[in-house]
Parts: sequence; structure tokens; C-alpha cells
Amino acid sequence: MRNFGATLATKRYPMKIRSILLLVSLLSIFSQFQIVQAQNLAVRGIISESGTNDPLTGATIVILENQRLASVSGLDGSYLIRNIPSGSYTVRVSYIGFEPQQREITITNSDITLNIALQNQATQLDELTIAGRRVGNTDESARNTERNADNVVNVIAARSIEVSPDITVANVIQRVSGVSLERNSNGDGQHAIVRGMDKRYNYTLVNGIKIPSPETKNRYVPLDIFPSDLLDRLEVTKSLTPSMEGDAIGGVIDMIMKDAPDRLVLDFNVGSGYNQLFFDRDYLGFNAGATQSNSPRATNGGSYQASSDDFPLENLDFRQKDAPVNRILGMAIGNRFMDGRLGVLAAGSYQQTFRGANSMFFQTDTDRESNNPVYFQVQSREYSSEQMRSGIHVKTDFEIDRNNKIDFYNAVIRLSDVETRARVATNLRIGRDGASFLGTGRLGYSFRSRQRDQQIYNSTLQGRHLITPILEAQWSAVYSMATFNEPDRAELDLISGITRNSSGELVQQPIIYDRDLKRRWTNNSDQDIAGYLNFTYYQSIAGEQVQWRTGGMYRHKTRNNEFNEYLLRAQPAEQVWDGNVNNSMWQLINPIGTPRDALNYESEENIGAAYLQARVLIGNLQILGGARFESTDFSWVTNAPDRVPGRIGSTSYTNLLPSLHLKYMPVDRTNIRLSYFASISRPNFFEVVPYEIVDEDYQERGNPFLKHTEAHNIDLRFEHFPTPLDQIMVAVFYKNINNPIEQALQIEAQRIFLQSNNFGTANNFGVEVDYTRYIRNWGLRAFYTFTESRIETSKIFRFRDDNGNFTSRQIDQVRPLQGQSRHIANTSLLYKNGRLGTDAQISMVYTGRRIISVSPYYENDIWQRAFTQLDFSFEQRITSNVSFYAKINNILNTPLRADIRRENTVNPQQVPYVNQTNNVLVREDYYQQTYLAGIKVKL
Repeated sequence: MRNFGATLATKRYPMKIRSILLLVSLLSIFSQFQIVQAQNLAVRGIISESGTNDPLTGATIVILENQRLASVSGLDGSYLIRNIPSGSYTVRVSYIGFEPQQREITITNSDITLNIALQNQATQLDELTIAGRRVGNTDESARNTERNADNVVNVIAARSIEVSPDITVANVIQRVSGVSLERNSNGDGQHAIVRGMDKRYNYTLVNGIKIPSPETKNRYVPLDIFPSDLLDRLEVTKSLTPSMEGDAIGGVIDMIMKDAPDRLVLDFNVGSGYNQLFFDRDYLGFNAGATQSNSPRATNGGSYQASSDDFPLENLDFRQKDAPVNRILGMAIGNRFMDGRLGVLAAGSYQQTFRGANSMFFQTDTDRESNNPVYFQVQSREYSSEQMRSGIHVKTDFEIDRNNKIDFYNAVIRLSDVETRARVATNLRIGRDGASFLGTGRLGYSFRSRQRDQQIYNSTLQGRHLITPILEAQWSAVYSMATFNEPDRAELDLISGITRNSSGELVQQPIIYDRDLKRRWTNNSDQDIAGYLNFTYYQSIAGEQVQWRTGGMYRHKTRNNEFNEYLLRAQPAEQVWDGNVNNSMWQLINPIGTPRDALNYESEENIGAAYLQARVLIGNLQILGGARFESTDFSWVTNAPDRVPGRIGSTSYTNLLPSLHLKYMPVDRTNIRLSYFASISRPNFFEVVPYEIVDEDYQERGNPFLKHTEAHNIDLRFEHFPTPLDQIMVAVFYKNINNPIEQALQIEAQRIFLQSNNFGTANNFGVEVDYTRYIRNWGLRAFYTFTESRIETSKIFRFRDDNGNFTSRQIDQVRPLQGQSRHIANTSLLYKNGRLGTDAQISMVYTGRRIISVSPYYENDIWQRAFTQLDFSFEQRITSNVSFYAKINNILNTPLRADIRRENTVNPQQVPYVNQTNNVLVREDYYQQTYLAGIKVKL
């Protein structure tokens, strides 16, 4: 293991200009594929669907007399055939699911226009007419879902996901208007922030069913666990109806998985690539297979007295290797049987990706004289991570008869993350003049190994039954289990000093072991057993057709967490580290571990709900309204000592959640929506347990007195769909939030904790603009969201009074909600040539600055700076069944930078090697580019 103290540093790589020029050149080449020598004679026109006039994308147009003269209708249904000699010809147009047509044309001295409308096919099967099953994985179906929805919804279809630069659901969702991402330590997207509302204010569904979270701390599901190639479409709902669960203030993320096809489908996908970071430095790993799955106490019983021999050191024996190769593999097979009544689809995905970060972290305190932030330590960190993401799901549907259908869905999703962190830290002391910079002569080294395994299993049995022509019943029986295991997380701390010798030269002292060697095991399980029952009834009232829906659900959740931490101390004291941890001697400090830690707990939650809603169409106005009643009963028992407040606790509350949704359709393809809904957000399980633990950067603490959050939400959205692919949406939203929950740094007896608290009342207002336009082979997708939130909290302000004494007082500070960016935008330029089988896309995501950590001190909150990320994807058909694809992410090597904003006062304390600004840099992470290329086969 090399000396990271000498070489660990953040690197910047000047690839931006070359990367952009390369992409521009590629797009130019793609567009030239279709350019041939221009002649005067051509046939052009639009292929559309008869009856609706909707353009059809991908229809084949061919001149039978010379089949090399052919075209494929573009994204707007248009086509163009050039270089046609004068004469008479037969033009044939075909499109899957439509009756082909032939037209006779004569072309002489000028171009002609030929528009053709195709008729939808229908297949006769005995007495039953099957008009084809609903296709939900195309862009046309996505726009249709948005247009016909009862509430405010955005949809991304499977085809858009497939040709996007993204391979996880987390990264896909940033392409939805109003959504930004929170990223993990290696720069990959992990959680969604919807309309400026933190991840805690959203919930996640699979096929319309809520799933538990594998994370130890949270209710919300990490979206990076899901491979994107398993999806049929991704739906983000931004306004709730009474039939939906009511604990979402930001939005609902529904992953609709692939369904059984109408015919035999067999798809393969294989790819490989790398991360540029590990071409510029080595990947640091350890033998994860040698990690002990269970702690000594879990293996041998609660009374077991462990010894240092129970802790092998293989997971602290780090090894370097050259740039590792990323690999992905996907497969899907499906068909229908029994004359189409039985459908089965099985899909699987495996991704092995290596990622990392070069990071600088500056720890600050608040100067008691000026209230300005002051550096006291700088850390240089290198992260290396191997992520193995896998998923398999099987979906079966069976039509018992035309009135009864059963669906059975099973899925297992898993993410294993093996990570190392190498850190060098030096303490700082800065002169009062703000110019002199002094180190303490102390260097700290830290090496950490961790392995995290997250898994979600879901099994759902559903039925739909038409009892009478006006009464339908739907039911679901659900079992889900989410687990998290972090076996034998190990962290080794070393220390070295710098002194001057007799000649006045700086000399580094030997590296010795510092503090305790920590070994930690964490295991968590979250089990849901749930049932849903809904009825739909149609009734005519005063000549208007009214749809009534009523029903309810019940969920029993059990969540258990086990935590064990052991401390080992080097013996003898100040033992010199020779580079091999196996040569050291250790004394175990706590042989029984931490059986009385509050993080050993069991919890239960029972949620019951019932609702009633009605929908009626009066002329061009659709009205949907009703109310939902939800009851929550949550309790927990921890192993904490009796003296700890909140070691045993419970809370119960009920909420009545009304909603009203108006949808006015003044003309065809245009909607004006006005919605109101009430909703809630429940605290995370981990937050209410009275624990204390040192995690990534701060010491964390639970809060058993947290209350749930309540909100009133208003939405107004204008929608226009000029074609089945194009759209213009403009939305305005407002949220009034009572008891919002945020994680903030708290001070108690000179100790600083990161703790979740309720913070009074907050407001959130915003505007969304969503635009999609296709012209021939080119397309533009763009959105912009402006969000302004306001919350007022009490902060500490330090100063020296008139008598020269240090003192402080409380000051109210108005700030945005944690995680909310004022400006976010996404723009994608697309090129699609159906004749050549070419798809190309370059996407830009802009995320404005936002608070990522709330400080107890006035105007000392930590902000993530605004950033822009650029991604690229390309797909080229090689044969009718085989395609080549390539994806490049983070082309600009965009870093994550966080700082303490000092807009109104000049900051006198600066580290010499940090650019002088009015802000105090706290964190800077570089992730580098990732490259992926592969082959897709569709049979």
C-alpha cells in the first residue's frame, strides 16, 4: 500500500474542449448519412393514422419498381424519397399494426406530395375482437398517458430510456421536468428531489405498489439500485388523487416494469467500458470475499466474550490495480400462449461498474469573534468503489375470460457496493491577519473498507374483475422484503508528525497507529405485508356519467436493525506502522460489542386507509374529487439503557386528505389542469431512535420527538400536444408545509450533532416549462424549473460585545428548504434516422446551487454550487436484429463543490491553495468521465 500522504490529491483534466468538439463532429457525421446527391425529382409527405391524423413514426415507404428508393417516416411522420427518375410508380406504405396501402403516382418535371393515412388493424378470434394490447413503452404512448391522465403526470418511455446515456433509474429520472438528483460519494445519482422537495417527501412504487427501502436510515428508496433496462416506462406523479397513498409532498415515482409482449421476444444486451478516473490513478481495493458476514456476538451468542483473534485483518490489506473494466449484461424473453390469454415475460440485468472520486474536504468552525467560518482541518480523500447491480423480474398475466384477469409479479433487485476510502488530513491554524497560514505539524491518515449489500424482493398478486357492466373490482396482495447488510466495516487511523531537525529542515516522523481500530456490523430488514381492495362503479346522474371509486388498503410493516461495533487498540502504544497491518498487535477494548446501543431496535408500523372519489365529465370539463383517510400507528423498542429518553416509544395519528382535480379541454389535444390536494410525510424510522453514531463527516443523533409533516398543495398546468410526440407544458405550483423535517447541525454542551428536526412552517412556489419538438430526423427536449422556497429558523450569531467579551445571541434566518435549487434545466438534442437505424443524443443537465447542510450558526449553511453535466449516447443498427451502442457520462468532468456563502461579508480566512472568493470552500469532488459500448440483439 503506497504512501497516500505524498500522492493523494485532487486532479483536474483538460478534456472539455476536445470532448465537445468530438461530439459535435459525430452529430455532424450522423446527419450527413442521409445526404445524397440532390436531384430535382422527389416524393415527400406525411404518414398518419386514419381517424386521428396522428403522425406515424417509423413507417416504411418504398417504390416497388426500385426498392432501393425507399424511406422511413421521421419523428413527425414526414418522409422524403430523392433521386427518382421521371415515370410512373407504385408506392407501398407499411407499418406494424396497420393495414398497408399502395398508391400509383406519376412524376414528371417536379416533386410531388403524397400524404397517406393508414387504417388500424383488428384481428378476429372466434367471437372476441382483439384490437391489440396497450403499448406503453413508446414515446407516443408516454405523451398519450400524460394527456389522458386525471392528474399531473410526466412519463418517460422505455425507448427513450434505452437510447439515453443512463443505465440506472436514478440517472434516468433527472430527465423529468422539475426533478434533480442527490448523488452518492462516487458521483452517481441516488435520490430524486421533486419540485425542490427533498427525497424524504417522495415515495416509490413498482407497478403501482409501494415498496420498502433497504436503507438503514430512510423510508425513501435509493433509485440507483434499479437497472433502467428492466423498465417499460417511468411515471412521475406530481398531484395526488384520493385513490393514491397520501404520503408524498414532492411526487410519486412509479417504475412500470416490462410486460408480456404480444409475440415471442428475445433480447440480449452486453456492454463494456471504463472510468477515466482509474486511468489517472490506481483503483484501491481489498478482498471483499474475506469479510466476515456476522459479528462475533451474532455468530457465537449474546454473552460471547470476543478476543482480538476474532478480527482478521484481510479487509484492511489494500491492493492497487490498473483501470478495471465495467461490464453490463441484460436479457429479456417473453411470449403469449393459450391463444393470447396467458402472457409471460422474464427479464434480467447485471451491471458491474467501477467508480470513484478525488475529493478535498475542508472542516470549518465558526469564529467566536466575527461569526465567520474558519478552517481547522483539510482532508484529501480518494474513493474507489465497485458496484454490482443485478435484477430479475418475472411478470405473468392470465385472462380467465373477458371479464376476469389475474397478474402475478415477482422481482429481486440487488446492489452490492464494495468501497475503499483513503484519507490524509492536516490540522490548520490561520493567523488573525487572515494572511499567515500555519500547520500544526500533524498529519492524519485513514483507510476504510466497507461492503454494503442492499436487496429488495417483491411479490404481488393482482386481480381485475368485471362483476357487472357497471361494477368492477380490483385487488392486490403484496409481500415485500428489503434488506441491508454492512458486514465488518473497518477503519484504520494513523498519525505522523513533522518537525525540524538540527539543520532546520522539515522531517516527517514515523507513522504510528492513532486512536482505535473500528469494526462495525450493521444489518437491517424491512418487511411489508399489504392488501389493497378497490371498486369502480358507473352511474348516470342528471344525464351525466359519473365514475365512483372507493376502497382501502392495510399495510403491516416490521423493521429490525442490528448494530455491533468493536474497538481495538494498538499494543504497545505508539506502535510504528510498517505498511503492513498484519504485523501489528491489537488489544480488544469491548469484548461484547455494543449490545446496548440504541441502534439495536425493533419497530412496527400499521397503516390503514380508505377513500372515496368521483369523476364526471361535463362538456369539456372533467371534475375529479374526493377524500382519503389515513391512520398511522408506529412503535419502537430499542436496547438502549433505561436512562436513555425515548428508548421505547410510539406515535399514532390520523389524517383526512381531501383533493380536487379539474381538467378543462377547450380544444383537441389541449388541457388546462387545476389541482388541490393535501398530503403528509412521515419521519424516517432511524430518525426517531435515540442513537448516537459517527458516520461520514459528522456525529449523528436521533430525535424521538419528531412529528410528521403536513402540506397543502396547489397545481395549475397548461398542456398542448400538437402531435403524438410533441408537447408544450407550463405549470405553476405552490406548497404550504407544516412541520417540515430537515437534517441540521445542532449544538449541545459544546458538541455538534447532525440531527433531524421539525422547523415550523415553510412555503414552496415554482414554475415548470416542458417543451418537446420533433422535425424530421431531429428532436429537441427541454425543460426549465424555477423554484422558490422559504423557511425561517433560529440561528446562533457569535460576536464580541462592547465590553470586549465573547458572546452570542439567537437570530432568525430566512433560507430555502434543504435540497431545493432555484434553477434546474435539462436540454437534449436528438437525432433519429429510421432508414439508417441511427439514434444519437446529447444531454445537458443544469442544477442550481442548493443547501446540503443546515448550520446552527447564522448564515453558515453549506451550499452545493451550481453545476452542469453533459452526457452523450449513440446507437447504430448493424443488421435488422443487431445494434451497436455507446454512452459517455460526465463529459465535462463536472465536480461537486460545496461552500459556505459569504455574500455580504468578506471572509478573511483562506487556505492559500484555494481560489480567493467571497465563499468558503468546504468540499470539492471530481469523478471523471465514464465510457460504455456494447451490442444489442433483438430476436
